[in-house]
Amino acid sequence: MDNVTRLECLDSYETEKLGSMLLSDRDSVHFVIEVIKIVDNEIVLMLKDKSCHAVLMKDNINAIKLRELVRELILGPLVVIRTFGQDNILNVVHKTS
Repeated sequence: MDNVTRLECLDSYETEKLGSMLLSDRDSVHFVIEVIKIVDNEIVLMLKDKSCHAVLMKDNINAIKLRELVRELILGPLVVIRTFGQDNILNVVHKTS
């Protein structure tokens, strides 16, 4: 059964950026490999190429919600199927493997 996690970003640019980061590549390897830091509503993510990118969320609650989602993604029980967004809302469709 697929689940949907709803995240609120600061704006549509951040929504689009985060949506692409959460998807896996063609080898089913996720781009995000670590949460570096959360400062207020900003979360810094490390990608598999070791580059770090900040994503601005609506508030600290959404940043923490994203951190928990990424943690489950990294540890393996969670698989992102697709993402879709409108304006500042990102919906992450996922299942537990």
